[in-house]
Amino acid sequence: MKVRVLSKTYLIPIFSLVLLMGCYHSDKPTNQYLSLLGGISLERRITIVGDSLGQWSDGFGLRTKLPSEFKITDISVAGYTTEDWLQNKNRMNEIPTDLWIIELGTNDAMVYGASGFESKTRELVSFLESSQVSRVLLTAIPLTNMTSIRETIRTNNQTIRNLKENKTNIDFVDIESIFESYSGSLPLYPISDPIHPNQIGYELMGEAYRKKILGI
Repeated sequence: MKVRVLSKTYLIPIFSLVLLMGCYHSDKPTNQYLSLLGGISLERRITIVGDSLGQWSDGFGLRTKLPSEFKITDISVAGYTTEDWLQNKNRMNEIPTDLWIIELGTNDAMVYGASGFESKTRELVSFLESSQVSRVLLTAIPLTNMTSIRETIRTNNQTIRNLKENKTNIDFVDIESIFESYSGSLPLYPISDPIHPNQIGYELMGEAYRKKILGI
């Protein structure tokens, strides 16, 4: 009995198809990877550039809120304005970063009002974008319970929203709206401090950043 042997012309394509089928797996991303940073790199580096809100909250708790592949560096300094960080920009440039979280504005409102806020913020964003291949996440900060600066912060927050509309590589987290729409029975600020949120307020901020970063 004659046994037919397939020629090499037929064997090579069939063998290749079997290999491809065996190696196939789904790369469908989960919410964890549908983030501002994109990609599937093993480590995602986030640096927080802020003031006392970032420093006193231990980076808004992001070290425990985000998965282990996120490396959080918090260089926030109490009392710092956008101008202070511009004067210390070389310090920022020394930190390898994929995403910058910029949480500034309270001290700007107290020291400078709305004067120069847009130009200084633009300068800071431009520096961070040009010094490294990274994204920038701005913050529309809480209005605080200090009556004298609330409207100034509101104006500066609108400046941040306008910046987001004109620059594709930046985004923002609207903490102002989250705080203003808060309907809980407990306050977000202690009676003795109208500027710095209590733990409930910091938790709201941390959750807002977490959801934005993970794309939730």
